[in-house]
Amino acid sequence: MTFKIAVIGCGWVSMDCHGPAYVRYIRAHPGVELTACCDLDAPKAAAFGDRFGVGQRYTQFAQMLQAEKPDAVCLNVPPEATCALGGAILEQGYPLMCEKPPGMTVKEVDSLLEAAHRSDAIHQVAFNRRFMPLVIELKKQLHGRPVQAVEITMARYRRLEADFTTTAVHVIDLARSLLDSDYQEARFRYSPSIVDGQAVTNYLLEGSLASGAQVRIGLYPATGMNLERVTVYCTDQTYLLGCSNGLDAPGWLHCYRENRLLSQIDGAQLAGSDESNVLNGFYGEDEAFLDAVQAGVQPRDDLHSARQSVAIMQAMRERRDKFKV
Repeated sequence: MTFKIAVIGCGWVSMDCHGPAYVRYIRAHPGVELTACCDLDAPKAAAFGDRFGVGQRYTQFAQMLQAEKPDAVCLNVPPEATCALGGAILEQGYPLMCEKPPGMTVKEVDSLLEAAHRSDAIHQVAFNRRFMPLVIELKKQLHGRPVQAVEITMARYRRLEADFTTTAVHVIDLARSLLDSDYQEARFRYSPSIVDGQAVTNYLLEGSLASGAQVRIGLYPATGMNLERVTVYCTDQTYLLGCSNGLDAPGWLHCYRENRLLSQIDGAQLAGSDESNVLNGFYGEDEAFLDAVQAGVQPRDDLHSARQSVAIMQAMRERRDKFKV
């Protein structure tokens, strides 16, 4: 029997990130197919369908679900639309993979959780950093070690949109997921400026996790490059991670001990691939979701696991001074 995947939202994140991951998964899993795609913009749906061999294209998601009855739905739409669409999909009991953030507010996330609970639908949130091979390796090496602090820098090239927090949520979540520990508190500083006539804000988050580790995250939307780097300070070792989704591609992980380089790992060698959908975690998260749906189990990276990351994102968007549990 064919296992059918349907995609809602055919913009760049589907075209460049998830689409290649679906194709890779389908090649490795006979009997799985990308059955249908949907976008309000018909040419976008057509372009996605043409590129990835999807026969059925729609502009109305309800019509697609009724006609196709997919086994899994992947929702790759702007975060402002995720709650309404995701809620309607979950209410009908379809397994749902939704792009991050799964809502603009905690209230929206809770609404999705309630819908999932009512229908008992399998669901997962697409925080791709959780599935980056280098991040998984770093997390493995950190297990059992006393971590003192985590520092993350996220810089982007000329991202001039008014709200950068829906991108910042990636590294807010990354600090939590590295140590499997929620924030106890976070304090924020905001540095607004004008770039080419548009208001841009730099953010600084400083806080602590329940594990006792300190966190410091710097967010710089309008710079000369794309960069994400993570430094983890343990009592005996220090780890430096250059993520694969920017200047440091295909990424690297260095470990220092006694002021010397103890080990270094290349991202492409670790992943066994130089494809960006693998290096950046999109294949890993899609694989985890699709495997879970076929096995009939709820993935660990569910809506509830994303709730605090959204809460902190919301606090930053609302320009609060602090967040406290």
